[in-house]
Amino acid sequence: MSKTAYYAMLAPALILLMSTTYPFLSGIYTSLTNQKLYIPASKFVGLNNYINLFETPLFWNGLANTLTYAGAALAIQLPLGLAFAILLDVPGRLQSFFRSAVVLPLLVPPVVAGLIWKTMMHPQSGVLNWLLAQVGIEPLSWLTSPSTAMMSIIVIDTWLFTPLATIILLAGLQSVSGEVVEAARIDGANAWQVIRYVKLPLLAPYLLLVVLFRVSDSLKSLEIIYSTTKGGPLDATRTLHVMAYEEAYRWSSLGRAMTIVFVLWLVCYTISGALLAFWQKQEAKNRGL
Repeated sequence: MSKTAYYAMLAPALILLMSTTYPFLSGIYTSLTNQKLYIPASKFVGLNNYINLFETPLFWNGLANTLTYAGAALAIQLPLGLAFAILLDVPGRLQSFFRSAVVLPLLVPPVVAGLIWKTMMHPQSGVLNWLLAQVGIEPLSWLTSPSTAMMSIIVIDTWLFTPLATIILLAGLQSVSGEVVEAARIDGANAWQVIRYVKLPLLAPYLLLVVLFRVSDSLKSLEIIYSTTKGGPLDATRTLHVMAYEEAYRWSSLGRAMTIVFVLWLVCYTISGALLAFWQKQEAKNRGL
């Protein structure tokens, strides 16, 4: 390979590396300053932003809300997505219709979805409380009560993103070789046994992909929360991303906002790294290494 061709192939990689590395390092430096959004001048304050953040009870509440939101969303959406994928994998007349219909929530922007559900969850005029009244259940203060607000935004997130899990897992089911399935049936396996002992073990990479996507997305979710509760009531849904947004655009404190963002990045990186390490350990165990 000539030097010209070598440098021509290397240049795009270097440009991509610089385009991601520079903003990341710039953000870390900003978190070590007292920079304001509308004031160019800033002062280096070292780790003061981090110390002040960790000493604030609101931060620990925000971290707990963030982990609760991500964990609950994943715990609901993974089994739901798997159940829907299995159902959509069964041949039938309406299979193509349901496969098309299941992706419709993904076409709705999160902010729009939040506003739609906020209207549906209105304590007095919302359709959800009207439906509950028809079966004799007392109306709920969906988004206006600290005890139900987190549950409500998780319901919205589940409606919006379960189709993503369904699509990924359905692709995994469709990738299973027909010969393997046929061999299992010849050996006497029924439909459930084919799913349980043949298809599900082969879905492991797709399940990991869903977990990684949904955990990383849920940890930095902002649009649904801010369009419905803005972090309330009484900080019940104030996650780290909401705190960072308010620090930057409500209080104009870019330094403190980047501090929260970097802590959130560390949380995402740690959880994703732990999941990948667990996957690699399982793969090595399966190979007998």
